[in-house]
Amino acid sequence: MRFLCLLVGLLLVTYSPAHAGHSPPKITFRIHVQTTGDGLSAQEATTIVLPPHGEQIQVRTLPEVTEHDIVDARATASGVRIILNHIGAVNLNAVTAQNQGRILVVLIDGYVVYAPIIDEQINNGQIEIPSKLSAQIVQLLEDQAQKNVQQASKT
Repeated sequence: MRFLCLLVGLLLVTYSPAHAGHSPPKITFRIHVQTTGDGLSAQEATTIVLPPHGEQIQVRTLPEVTEHDIVDARATASGVRIILNHIGAVNLNAVTAQNQGRILVVLIDGYVVYAPIIDEQINNGQIEIPSKLSAQIVQLLEDQAQKNVQQASKT
């Protein structure tokens, strides 16, 4: 009986959200930057396959920006504009300033949706994804942005 209680407790802890009172995101949004992998351990670099030709590149495993940094997401005539909070904007500014000529990889739910070569510094805290994303994905990004803004106003 004691073992069963321990097992159930362990399962509850394992499958509960990481932050008490917070539900896990309904969508994941990650921005990574290409790296050579030199001097990085296997845990610090990850291989990503870029569409459409399947080119493989190494990126830093830890993302520069996540869905928690989004404060606005809007469909535009040419794609989707993502506006970041201060932390996300500073990170995007730094990574685009320091990695000119490398690839910036934008993933949504683990799929590469945009992978431009960094040719200029992005210092306005916004990134425009020129691909047409489904209305459902755009809505999930908007919902995540609203959730982030609400949480930020509580702190």
